[in-house]
Amino acid sequence: MLINLDDTANIFNTLIEESPMPIALYIGENMVIQVANRAMLKAWGRDASVIGKELALALPELKDQPFLNILNQVRNTAVAYEAKEDKVVLLNDNVLQTFYFDFIYKPLMDTEGKVWGILNNATDVTELVNAKFKVEQSEALFRQMIYDAPVAIGILRGRDLIIEDANDDLLKIWGKSKAVIGLKLLDGLPEIIGQPFPELLLQVYDSGVAHYGYETMARLKRNGVLGDFYFNFVYDPILDQDGQVSGIMVVANEITLQVISKMEAAKSEERFRNFLYDIPMATAYYETENIIIRLANDEMLRFWGKDKSVIGKTVEEAIPELNVQPFVGILKEVYRTGITYHADQEEARLLVDGQEEKRWFSFTYKPLKDSNGEVYAIIHAAMDVTKQVQLQRQKDEFLGIASHELKTPVTSIKAYAQVLERMIRNEGDEKKANMVRKMDQQLNRLTGLIGDLLDVTKIQSGKMTFNPVEFNFDAAVEEIVGEMQHISSKHRIICSLSSKAVVYADKERIGQVIINFLSNAIKYSTDANEIDVTTFNQDGEVVLGVKDYGIGISKDMQHLVFDQFYRIDGNLQHTYPGLGLGLYISAEIIKSEGGRIWVESTTGQGATFFFALKIKSFR
Repeated sequence: MLINLDDTANIFNTLIEESPMPIALYIGENMVIQVANRAMLKAWGRDASVIGKELALALPELKDQPFLNILNQVRNTAVAYEAKEDKVVLLNDNVLQTFYFDFIYKPLMDTEGKVWGILNNATDVTELVNAKFKVEQSEALFRQMIYDAPVAIGILRGRDLIIEDANDDLLKIWGKSKAVIGLKLLDGLPEIIGQPFPELLLQVYDSGVAHYGYETMARLKRNGVLGDFYFNFVYDPILDQDGQVSGIMVVANEITLQVISKMEAAKSEERFRNFLYDIPMATAYYETENIIIRLANDEMLRFWGKDKSVIGKTVEEAIPELNVQPFVGILKEVYRTGITYHADQEEARLLVDGQEEKRWFSFTYKPLKDSNGEVYAIIHAAMDVTKQVQLQRQKDEFLGIASHELKTPVTSIKAYAQVLERMIRNEGDEKKANMVRKMDQQLNRLTGLIGDLLDVTKIQSGKMTFNPVEFNFDAAVEEIVGEMQHISSKHRIICSLSSKAVVYADKERIGQVIINFLSNAIKYSTDANEIDVTTFNQDGEVVLGVKDYGIGISKDMQHLVFDQFYRIDGNLQHTYPGLGLGLYISAEIIKSEGGRIWVESTTGQGATFFFALKIKSFR
C-alpha cells in the first residue's frame, strides 16, 4: 500500500491496516465498529462490510461469550482489560471455530475524561496454544509451557533504523524511555551491538522479506543491568508510495519466563530419567496409546532379556513374546481408562538367552495424567517373585501331602474314640465317657482344619472339583441355618429369606461357604446373641448376607480378610482359634462359581459378609 510520508495520520492508519496484529476500534454505547484492520477482519472471518455495524450484530456468535459484557465494563469503568490466551468462538467459513488471543480492551477518553471509544488490540496465539497442548500431550514429563507475553509494536525508519515510534510495551521490553524515539537504533540500544538483530533488520530492509524469530535470546539493559531475555518477534517491512522499503515494523512478544520454564522442564526430565535409571526396582516408562517404550532401566531390561535397542519401539514390537499374553492389552486399557492396574504373582513367559522361561512378577501399571486429566504415559514398576512363588508351591505341596497323610490316622482315631465312648458309657462311667466325647469334638475340629488345608492345596493346584446342580437357594440356606442353630444355643439366627431364586452351582460347596459365614459370625460375636441372615435379588444376582454384632473389622484391614492365613492382629488372635483359611477358601469357591464376595464392617459394630451368584430362574 502506498502512503504519504508527510501525513502522520495516514502513516498510522496504514500501520494499523497493515499490522499483522488484529486491531479494532469500537465507539458509543452500542460498540459500533469504527475501525477494523485486515488482520482483525480475518480473525473474525468477516469482510469490511461489518465496519459501521454494532459489534453484537456483526458478530452474533459473541452473544453467549463474555466479551460484550467486558467491553461494557471497560466503557463504564474506564479501566483497561487485558487477557492472555483467552478462548473465543468465531464464525469462520460459516463454521464456528475456536481461537485463542492475547488482547487488550483499552478505553479512549476525551478531554472531559469520558470514554468515547475502546481500542481492541489482539494477537492470535491459536497456533502457540495448540502447539502447547500438543507438546503437553506428547512430551509432558513435568513440562509446562505458559505463553503470557505482552504485545509490543514499534517503527524503525530508513536504513539507519531510526526509532520513529515505539509503544509503551516495546519501551518496557527494551528497558528504555521515550527519550530513545528519534535516535538511531544502535544509539538508543547500544547493548545490541554484536548481536544478530541489526544485521537481521538490514536484511529485511534490503530484501523486503519479513523475518520471524522464535525463542530468540537478546541481551538487553533493564534498570541499568544487562540480562538475557527471550522473544518471539516479527520484522515486517513497510513500503512507501513507490513500493520501496521505507521502514520496518517490529512486533514482539517476550517469552522469557516460558523459555526458562522449558529449560527447567528439560532439567526436570533429565532428573526424572536419572531417577528411573538409578532406582533398584525394575522400572519402565511408556508413552502414547501404542505403548512405546521411552525409558527402561537395566533391571527391567534384564527381566525382559533385552538391551537398550528396545527403546523407542512399541512393547508389541520390542517384546513379541508378550503378544500372546495379556500384558499389552492391559497396558492399552490402563492408557484408555486412566485406572491403575496392580497384579501380585502374575505369571509371564519371557525369552531369556533365546530360551522361553516362566517367571512370576508382582507389578503395577500407573497412568500419568496432565492438567486436563488426560493420560499421557504409564509408569511400570515390577518385582520378580519367582522364588517366592516356587517356595509357596513347595509349601502347598507339603501341606497337601501332610494333610492327606494326617486324614487317614485322624479318621481312624475318631472311629476308635466313638467306639470307646459307647463302651465306657455302656459300663456306666459317664465322667470318662464325657471326656472321650470331648476328645471326639476336638478330633472334629482337627478334621475340619485338615479339610481346610486340603482345600487350599486343591485351590492352589487347580484341582478343586465342582458338581453343579440346580437348587432352591432359600431352601438350602434355611436348611443350613437350622443345622447351625442346633450347634449354637447362645446365638439366635434370624432369617429373612426373600430371593425365591434357583441357582446352578455346587450345592455342597456353596453350603460350605454359608457354614463358614455363620461359624465366623458365632465365633466373633461372643458378646452378642443374634445373627441376621438375609437373601434378596439384585441385578440378576441372588445375594446372601450374614450380619453379626461382634468386634467388627477396620476399614484398612477389610481387603485382607479373604487372604490365606489372615487372622485378626493383636491380642484378639489368641481369643479366636483357627488357621485363617475359611474365608480364603470361601472366596475361591465363590469366584470359581462366577460370583462375588465382600464384607462391610465398622470396628466395634459388627460385620456383614456377602456373596452373590447368578440367578438361573425363580420358584
